[in-house]
Amino acid sequence: MKIFPENVSTYGQEIDNLFWMTFGFVMVAFVISLFVLFYPLVKNHHSKVKKATYFTGESKKHFRWITIALVILAMSDFIILFAEHDTWERIENIPTGNDLHVGITGRQWNWIFTYPGPDGKINTADDVVIDEQNSELHIPVNKNVIFELRAKEVLHSLFIVNTRLKQDCIPGRMNTRWVNITKEGTYDISCAEICGVMHSKMRNFLVVESQEKFDQYVKTLYEKNAPATSSSNNR
Repeated sequence: MKIFPENVSTYGQEIDNLFWMTFGFVMVAFVISLFVLFYPLVKNHHSKVKKATYFTGESKKHFRWITIALVILAMSDFIILFAEHDTWERIENIPTGNDLHVGITGRQWNWIFTYPGPDGKINTADDVVIDEQNSELHIPVNKNVIFELRAKEVLHSLFIVNTRLKQDCIPGRMNTRWVNITKEGTYDISCAEICGVMHSKMRNFLVVESQEKFDQYVKTLYEKNAPATSSSNNR
């Protein structure tokens, strides 16, 4: 039985592994917390204890348990930080061999996609901008695709669940993320930040296809959209 949606990115499994590791630590802490909470209630039931006692908890005997708990918690945090370091370093660093730059801008309430024009450079006058409800973002399979993420008016959060890519988009700031998808198909692009009354309708689609199909799609964009959209470049 699959718990998560299918992973189709090169680093998605690493994100899943970090989730399960963190989940394991949290579950152990949860069970211990329940034991510490309920065991004294059973042990010190009024039928078993003649008279209640009061103590301040300042003795070494009582304080040592606080110290032990803090040490265990700190060790757990350091283990998680150590384990996740290589994964996040790889995700945070943009690969040198990137094949495509695409601009993605969140607005109320859809995602705007900006493709580089015939000059091959994004954020220039010949960019092709797709600003439509339920529109599709096309990218080639098995390629390093760089996303330049922005937001227009409020916070948004780009979430492509099948790639495990999730990144806040902040007005006035540009964040850069990348993805390499290994399987062709159509995947949801959603917003994971409550951004207004139509937040639940903010849904677009990622189409991953062969390089040949992608090239044909881009050619069609240049023919149909470039003259009409180059003046409305979203920067």
